[in-house]
Amino acid sequence: MRIKLTKIGNSQGVRLPKALLTDCGFTNEADLEVRHKMIILSPVKEPRSGWLNEMGAELEQKPLMRGGEWQW
Repeated sequence: MRIKLTKIGNSQGVRLPKALLTDCGFTNEADLEVRHKMIILSPVKEPRSGWLNEMGAELEQKPLMRGGEWQW
């Protein structure tokens, strides 16, 4: 997809279609990285997001200890 650069004050920016951002999982922030003269934008993923909910469900299904012994 080819897009035009837009002047924003002393800088330049790009406008990305909302559908594209939604499909890629972007919300209000993005991680920006420059690698080999390429700009890479990634959606921000909070560390351990949803971890507690997943672990809670996992622990309900498979208790780690039974009768004082670890179950592996």
